[in-house]
Amino acid sequence: MRNFRTFTLVTLVAVILAVGPMASAQNGATVILENAIWAHGELYGTVATPTSFRNAPRHSTDVIYSFGMNELQGQRSVSEASPGDRDYNGGRWSVHFAFYTPAGETYFDGDDDGIVDYELTSQEEVLEQEALGNLEIVDANFYFVCPLLP
Repeated sequence: MRNFRTFTLVTLVAVILAVGPMASAQNGATVILENAIWAHGELYGTVATPTSFRNAPRHSTDVIYSFGMNELQGQRSVSEASPGDRDYNGGRWSVHFAFYTPAGETYFDGDDDGIVDYELTSQEEVLEQEALGNLEIVDANFYFVCPLLP
């Protein structure tokens, strides 16, 4: 149980750090001040709540791809859904880590400065890059609540 709590805390911190500057709210939530998460080619702000949970049914969450565990910087998280989508689950996320492969690091950082040359902005682009061998996607088996804000 202790290992799960440690993993949960580390994962939540990685996801939050990957999405942008923050300010604390009085209810324990963290308001992400800048546009933070890509969905369907649009940037959304978010409110990170101190809520995580285990074993959510797939239909009750949406996938969020976190790039925060990479050495290559500059790619914000990418969501499969956003407000207005019929199947959007209100910011209940199933975290999937997106890792750059060696080929992906070369592809996304052609000038070798440690920062991506362009960002992926939709789930379709993420999955296309996975199919091309530039990303490896791993289900973190971690769930949290973080609504998207237009």
